[in-house]
Amino acid sequence: MSTTAATGAHERATITTNGSEMVITRTFPASADLVFEAMTNPEHIRRWWGAGHGEMTVCEVDLREGGAWHFAQRADSSGEEVSFSGHYRSIDRPGRLVHTERFDNIDSPYSVIDTTYVEEAGRTTLRAVITYDSPETVQAVIDSGMEHGLQSSYDAIDDVLAELTAAR
Repeated sequence: MSTTAATGAHERATITTNGSEMVITRTFPASADLVFEAMTNPEHIRRWWGAGHGEMTVCEVDLREGGAWHFAQRADSSGEEVSFSGHYRSIDRPGRLVHTERFDNIDSPYSVIDTTYVEEAGRTTLRAVITYDSPETVQAVIDSGMEHGLQSSYDAIDDVLAELTAAR
């Protein structure tokens, strides 16, 4: 089992791996409902997904059990488009979301992401348990640099949450 923490000026995400699982934990300064909203509404997703790494070219969300999602982004550095997609398995707003995800650029298997949102004193702790097909896939994801992109995206969610909180 290994644990690392992403770096950034905001709260830090903790990433723990064990076999075929990766667990990401991060606390956000907002209610569970607002965090859920920021992470599932295309209007908000466009502002944080892949933050600072390129232009989001596709942001499709059919937020219902059995519904699909698809995000794509053109990388600033290379011009290459990266694409991810999956399906929603279970939605219990604002406490839990279960969905699949795969990296569309290569023939990759789907992972299952089981995310819980626990609110306490106006702050919400996200805990995402991601189950991959193998420990090797977990290591490949870590080696891809996902940690930096994850932290940048979560920092951008903080900015979205600040605006959503101020608007209420």
